[in-house]
Amino acid sequence: MITLYNEVEADAGRVFEILSTTEGQRAFWTQDCDITEGHARFGFPHAPVDLHADVTTEPGKLVRMHCTEGFPYWGGSTWEWELDGSKILFRHYGFGEGFPEPDLGRVTQGWAMIHDRLVRYANTGQAQPFFEQQEATDGS
Repeated sequence: MITLYNEVEADAGRVFEILSTTEGQRAFWTQDCDITEGHARFGFPHAPVDLHADVTTEPGKLVRMHCTEGFPYWGGSTWEWELDGSKILFRHYGFGEGFPEPDLGRVTQGWAMIHDRLVRYANTGQAQPFFEQQEATDGS
């Protein structure tokens, strides 16, 4: 299990909006994503697959994403943000059996850097996605 804790200047309503919308997720995590009621898709530059997740929420309190397909060992895992005023408790758990420890370390480090972007965006309103969408090239 990965657990991270952050505090922000924004209130829980604003953080909930960031975490539960396409615009919000694009501002701190990946620009290639779509959040609809009950579902999310996240794409990443150079990744061979997208992450797909079922989304459940408790307005102002919780955003939970349960991975239905995507990266190896992520299927069936859940990541969630629990909100308590200006406090954010993040958890990612339920990885597949045999997830190599060095890979878990990389995922943990990645989430920590992504959460730094979340805090900065919540505090300043300035988007700085961790994964920017790559421009298509025509090969010329």
